[in-house]
Amino acid sequence: MERGDVYIVGAGTYGEVMLELAQILGFNVKGFFDEDESKINKNVMGKTVIGKFSDLDSTKIKGNKFIVAIGNNAARLNLMSKINKFGGQTPTLIHPTAVISPSAEIGYGVYIHANAYIWSNAKIGNYCIVSPNVVIAHHTSIGEACLISTLSGVGASIKVENLVFIGMGSTIVTGVTKIGSNTIIGAGAVLLNDAESNSIYVGIPAKKCRKNE
Repeated sequence: MERGDVYIVGAGTYGEVMLELAQILGFNVKGFFDEDESKINKNVMGKTVIGKFSDLDSTKIKGNKFIVAIGNNAARLNLMSKINKFGGQTPTLIHPTAVISPSAEIGYGVYIHANAYIWSNAKIGNYCIVSPNVVIAHHTSIGEACLISTLSGVGASIKVENLVFIGMGSTIVTGVTKIGSNTIIGAGAVLLNDAESNSIYVGIPAKKCRKNE
C-alpha cells in the first residue's frame, strides 16, 4: 500500500533499518538528511543524503513526512517535536509481523519492529522505539521517547516514564510499579523493584550503579 513520500533523518546504520521498514510498509523514501557534512550527496542503500536537517526552515518541513532514525531518546524527542511544531508529520511505523492488541494505544512517531508483542490495554507513548521480539505486557504504559531494546520483556501494570532506555535482553518483572524518567536499564538486567529517575541500573537482580547525568 502506497503511504506517500517520506524523508529519513539520520543516515547511519539505524537509518538503513528504518529505510527497510518504511519500504516494507509502502512508503516512498525520498532520501536522507544527516548532520555529518561528509555524508551529503553520498548514497545509502540506493537513496541520496540530501543535506543537513538543521538547514531546513519551517516551510520545507510543513506538510512533509519524516522518520527520525536516531536512537538517543532526548535527541529523537527534540527533533520529532520540532517537526510536529512546524507542521511536519511523524508517521507511526509498525512491522507487519508485530502483534498489537486491539485494546492497546499507540502514539504518533512510534516505531515497532518485527515480532514485537503489545498486550491488552498497553500504552506506547509518542516517539518510542520498540525493537524486534520485545514483549510489553498488559496494562503497562510506556512514556514518550523511550527505547525498548531487542528481546526485552516488560511485565504487566508497570508505568515507564519518559526517556527511558531498556537495554537488550532485559526483564522488567511484573510487580515493579514504576521506572522513573531518563533512566537506563542495562543490557541483560533483571529489574525486581521500582527504579528511580535519572539513574542507571545493571545486573541480576538490577541495582542502581550511578546517576544518569
